[in-house]
Amino acid sequence: MSSVLSASETVVSQRHVLASRNFRLLWLGQAISTFGDKFSEIAIPFMVYAITGSAVQLGLAFLTQTMAALIFGLFAGVIADRWNRQQTMIWSDVIRAVFIFAILFVPLLPLTMTGQLVGLYTLSFIIAAVKQFFLPAKIATIPETVNEGQLMAANSLDQSTMTLIGFLGFAAAGLLVEAVGVHSAFIIDGFTFLVSAFFIVLMRLPQGESTAGVVTPKPAVLAGIRAGFAHIWHVPILKGTVLLSLIAPLAVGATQALLLIFARNVLGAGALGFGLLEGVFGLGIACGAYILARFAADAPRARLLAGGVIGMGVGQFLGVLLPLLLVTWYEANTVLLMAVSLPFFFLGAVCNAAVFIGIRTIVQENAPRPMIGRVFSVIMVVSSMAIAVGASLAGLADWLGVGPMLIIWSLVLIVTGLLALTWRTFREA
Repeated sequence: MSSVLSASETVVSQRHVLASRNFRLLWLGQAISTFGDKFSEIAIPFMVYAITGSAVQLGLAFLTQTMAALIFGLFAGVIADRWNRQQTMIWSDVIRAVFIFAILFVPLLPLTMTGQLVGLYTLSFIIAAVKQFFLPAKIATIPETVNEGQLMAANSLDQSTMTLIGFLGFAAAGLLVEAVGVHSAFIIDGFTFLVSAFFIVLMRLPQGESTAGVVTPKPAVLAGIRAGFAHIWHVPILKGTVLLSLIAPLAVGATQALLLIFARNVLGAGALGFGLLEGVFGLGIACGAYILARFAADAPRARLLAGGVIGMGVGQFLGVLLPLLLVTWYEANTVLLMAVSLPFFFLGAVCNAAVFIGIRTIVQENAPRPMIGRVFSVIMVVSSMAIAVGASLAGLADWLGVGPMLIIWSLVLIVTGLLALTWRTFREA
């Protein structure tokens, strides 16, 4: 895989990927919009639960967003490989800003509870759909901004920064929603999308690579999707990654939909507690990404990915089980429960970094540059399918309880990772 850098951007050492102006602009814009994203990620489930008080509705809210990935993900990957990737990212940010602002008007309309939910779900679906076009374009653009030997460093810096910013965003969002209400969260998120678009406009990418062509007829798009699947099928490590992306996200889908209820009903915390819980995930992933970049840049990618899944499950298992035992045996207060639970969720998030960065680097290193977008999208769509199924099962918590459900899904993660280590593809990669 050859490196594509402009004459003004000479190859820099692996430690100094920010010396690349294009990467620096992309990184900075994404840091700002990621901070804003966390406000909506707190506000939307909080709004849904405030309206309905139902775990089923939380699952549906999460399912709405994953359905967008299922419907548009494959086509978005092909488009990322055919359209100007820079323009794709710019317009994705602008459009998402418009629809984030539109959420503000839903409570102002004379609608029933069902009408409000339909409006909120529809806007969430559109925002998630547009996001599908941004992600593969970004992943395919990173190799255009740094040298091939810097990919692990660039991905680790990008992931660690975004998750650290996410930690700050979740904490700030929890405080804001608790003190002011959900509406201010959408205003902040919308403006950060516009700032991100501005920074991407300033990038100067090599036109020969960043522009893959014009819009093609539908058969060519379908052929592009088939080519992406065919490439994955003939590259063992990619095939194993897709299989893992089908199984493990079942647990992730159900877990994400239940965290708000866990924070409120088990830990005894409100929106601030949920924000801190989500923030700990961001901080843990940031730390995990730094550890990978510093000490594990040459680690076998597949085994790193499987080990990350196991660690996620172990962290969540202990982070849920210990508070449940304290609540059963003692009259533990919220502060104690949070102090016991959060460190283990942090540990799981550290391991989660290996999953995020492992998948991204595996795709970038094992797919031809003109196919990175669609190969990445295939994996993301498979993952979204599994997440959607997992989210649809979140309603079982209304009968089994949120704690037992989270423990069950933790065990699913652990078993999945252990099985992946036995696969020949992952042992040899």
